[in-house]
This record gives sequence, C-alpha cells and structure tokens, in this order.
Amino acid sequence: MGWEVNSMPVYDQVKQAVQDILAPELQALKGEIRRLDERINALDAKIDPRFREVDTRFKEMEARLTTFEEKFEARLREMETKIAALDEKFETRFRELDSKFEGLRHEVRTVLEIRERLAAPEAKVGIIPP
Repeated sequence: MGWEVNSMPVYDQVKQAVQDILAPELQALKGEIRRLDERINALDAKIDPRFREVDTRFKEMEARLTTFEEKFEARLREMETKIAALDEKFETRFRELDSKFEGLRHEVRTVLEIRERLAAPEAKVGIIPP
C-alpha cells in the first residue's frame, strides 16, 4: 500500500496543491510579463523614431561639416595661392629696388670721385666751390 490520504496518492495531492498555489501566481506573472512587453514595445515605438531623427540630424550635421571643411580648404588653398603670388611680386619688386639702389650707389660713388678729382685742380687754381 502506498502513501495515500483520502484515497489519493500523496504525489497527486502535492501536485494538485502546487498547481492550486502556483498556477494562479504563474498566470499573474504571465500577465505582468505581457504588460511589461506591451510597455517595452510602446517605448520602442516612441524611441525608434527619435533615434532615427537623431541619426538623421547627425548625418545632416556631418554633411554640413564636410561641406564647410571643403569650402574652408578651398579658401585656404586660394589664400595660399594669393600669398604665393604676392610673395613673388614682392620678391620681384625687392630685386628691382636692390638693382636701382645699386645703380644709385654706383652713381653716387662716381659723383664723389669726380668731385674729388675736380677739387684738387680747383684748389690749385683757387676756385672755391659754391
């Protein structure tokens, strides 16, 4: 003879007790899980468009930044070209001025030499320069 109480085996009684106690709890937990799933899905539905919006805005900002960088680099290259051209112009002008100054130095030396040469005969003759 097995373990029987009220003509039902103990195993069946324990099984029935567990089902009577746990089944409603499990059903309640399933309901809670369903409600949480619904809330998560609702949050996903709200969050997904926001993420897409943020992603779109980041892409727009990245495109604007890329455009700005390209324009900035083009302007920088343009300025570098202009500066190089100005440098070349200044260099050419400085060379021209150096050449002119050298010519003037030569002329001044020549004038001073002529003056010195004239000063000696004038002194002998007694001519006083004005």
